[in-house]
Amino acid sequence: MKTHGLRSQIFERRTGYCLLMMLLILAGCTSSAETVSQPTSTIPKGTSPDAPVATPGPTVNTAVPTATQPAPTDAPTFTPSPAPSAAAATPPSPTPPTPIDGTLLLYTTPVTGADGQTYWAFRTLPPLPQLDPAAFDAHYGPDTGTFDSSMFFASYNPQPSPDGQALIVPGLPAYPEYGVEGTPTWLLDLATGATRQLLPHGVIATWSRDSDAVAYVEGDTLYTLDVIPEAAPKPVFQHPDLWDIYAKWSPDGQWIAAVTGTEHEPTGETETNLTLTYWLVPPGGGPARELAQLETYSAGYGASDLAWSPDGQFLRAHGWVYDLAGNLLPTGDAGGLEWLPDRPQLLYWMDGALRVITPTGDEIARAQVNKAGGTNWAFSPDGRRLAFGMPPEEEGIPLAVHDFDSGETRRIGVVPDAVYFYSLHWSADGSLLIFTAGTGEGRDDIWTMPATPGAGAPERMLADATLIEALPWGGGQ
Repeated sequence: MKTHGLRSQIFERRTGYCLLMMLLILAGCTSSAETVSQPTSTIPKGTSPDAPVATPGPTVNTAVPTATQPAPTDAPTFTPSPAPSAAAATPPSPTPPTPIDGTLLLYTTPVTGADGQTYWAFRTLPPLPQLDPAAFDAHYGPDTGTFDSSMFFASYNPQPSPDGQALIVPGLPAYPEYGVEGTPTWLLDLATGATRQLLPHGVIATWSRDSDAVAYVEGDTLYTLDVIPEAAPKPVFQHPDLWDIYAKWSPDGQWIAAVTGTEHEPTGETETNLTLTYWLVPPGGGPARELAQLETYSAGYGASDLAWSPDGQFLRAHGWVYDLAGNLLPTGDAGGLEWLPDRPQLLYWMDGALRVITPTGDEIARAQVNKAGGTNWAFSPDGRRLAFGMPPEEEGIPLAVHDFDSGETRRIGVVPDAVYFYSLHWSADGSLLIFTAGTGEGRDDIWTMPATPGAGAPERMLADATLIEALPWGGGQ
């Protein structure tokens, strides 16, 4: 069994992320403003890293990013509000705007139920005809006035299948031991619009390479589940200390990465009190392999803290990078590491510079950029451009795009009157940026902005709505 303290910590984090919806993170804006400068080097197209084996020290216990573990407390109480009646729920607003060609938007917006309670609904643009309001009007739970989409959707983000034909839409997680009911995880067929319940509550699932199964953790067990109707979950790994936000199927289909976390009395000079163990689990069954351990006193608690390289040969875990032999690679103290989408290289920001490094820590390129704090950036569909926000100005928040091939960074426009923005995405053809922005007056809207300077002004697309994802979509054809 997990210790009560660690289980309470996890419950508090998850309820804060997914059920109580804490205050909105303001996307890390800073107050200065500088001129966008040109990089000192560019990224060679198709460059591959050299990855010699590096031997880690006996214990890694520093520079693990993000939140410190809270002191153990009793789990908070939570009384779920009743779900609204579909027949009496307030219909979605006025006529939606013209959809973006080739792009399916997933978003949430408040809807008032028959009980007078306002709920966060799941919506798409263009609307999928078989998205039954009875199931989706209350999909993200009641509006408590503190809905934090940036936290929730960072982990419970809808997941498109590798073949682009289906979509997993997680609901809220269930906590039966605390009397908290979840909302279902759905499977959407993007070709037909058909939907069916995959699981009765929200899980963080990842797809197999062949788009025929998913992996997820429930309780102390890692499961795979074929997505054909009536399929039964298959347990492939069990451990009492599994963290249920991590079940990462590798891009080459060979492994599922999982994490266990064990709390203990502080030890060592830095008094670490948490041991994270990274496991590689064969999807077809068989013994799991312990990849590495991390002794720490803090750890990020988001699904993105564990990520495979695009070729499946490296695993980024809580700010560090391992090869498949379990060797800790010398990427250095580089919090905020993120894989480039098309190759096994890493992006991070340090000292006002955009840097690209190999898993072994060799710097390939650097560009001096004027970026706001935080990690609110987005790669273009082809992986060759990076959009990001600059520090706010009197008129609003400027957005810029860095081109990896030319090495140029160009300011493309300003979101008028915005004091924060988040959930930044590209349209499928790479011509538009789509994002959520707010003025600090209690309402967020979805905006679009051309990704090329001078191509047009920013436009408010959907009022009182939060963007979740933007996906390539063939219009159901």
